[in-house]
Amino acid sequence: MTVKRKFVLALAAYAVLGVLAWTTLSDEAIPVLGLNLKLRAVTLVILGMFAFKSLMFFWRTRIEEKRERESLQ
Repeated sequence: MTVKRKFVLALAAYAVLGVLAWTTLSDEAIPVLGLNLKLRAVTLVILGMFAFKSLMFFWRTRIEEKRERESLQ
């Protein structure tokens, strides 16, 4: 399986998890360390961070592959 295919599948999985989180979690505020955090928003932020990490890995892999191809020429 190519890196691009894995990246697309990961983004699709994050999107599905985001939709499920949005529809199943309440928008109720939960007190954490003196802050009232909304459970749904925190979950979506964490999923967004994972998606960003996946994007950074994908870009790094593409840059490394490009450098390898250029060094072989």
